[in-house]
Amino acid sequence: MESRIICCHECDELCKIPYPLRIGRYKCPNCGHTLFRHYPGMVEKLYAIHIAALILFLVTNWYPFLTFEVLGNSSEANFTTAVRYLYEEHEYLLTVAVLMTTLVIPFSRIVLFLMLTGPLYHGRMPRYAPHLLKIMENITPWGMLDVFLVGALVSIVKLVKMGTIIPGISLWAFAVLILLLAYGQSIADPHPIWELIEKAQKEGRVKDYAKAVA
Repeated sequence: MESRIICCHECDELCKIPYPLRIGRYKCPNCGHTLFRHYPGMVEKLYAIHIAALILFLVTNWYPFLTFEVLGNSSEANFTTAVRYLYEEHEYLLTVAVLMTTLVIPFSRIVLFLMLTGPLYHGRMPRYAPHLLKIMENITPWGMLDVFLVGALVSIVKLVKMGTIIPGISLWAFAVLILLLAYGQSIADPHPIWELIEKAQKEGRVKDYAKAVA
């Protein structure tokens, strides 16, 4: 049976991994840190998940998030209402923070996943694959859609005592979007993709990342 050596990112232990891989998580025998997760069909699943996520993201931003009715008067709020109100209150720094964490970064992450998994699904290795992986690793912690959802639910609970809250299509699409992205995050692992990149580098189909950034 073939085996390979992988260095643990936490304790620098050299771990011997048998190949072919079995389904599941591989942990460092020294510190117990997860080295990587191996799930067959990961690329195909991530591609499908992020196509659906892109559609849901567009629906979330297009349709009303909720309608608030008080004494016969009603007003609609959409996904960008908070950004607009913060801007009108001259809270520019907070406006940029909310805009980036709830709109720009989540949308960029979805698009980057599609740019990476799309060509892989169709049997091609994009030359920009190493750069996409590095960018995704850096921006992932800044996507805070789940925090936004919690804040929205807390606001709904408080407002329901003052009037009638009617959930819009955008709210349901947003909830499903959160679940999809959470599932994608749970199965996503860069290790198999880095192996594909290494194989492509040896075959001359993609530039070596270390040389490209040197």
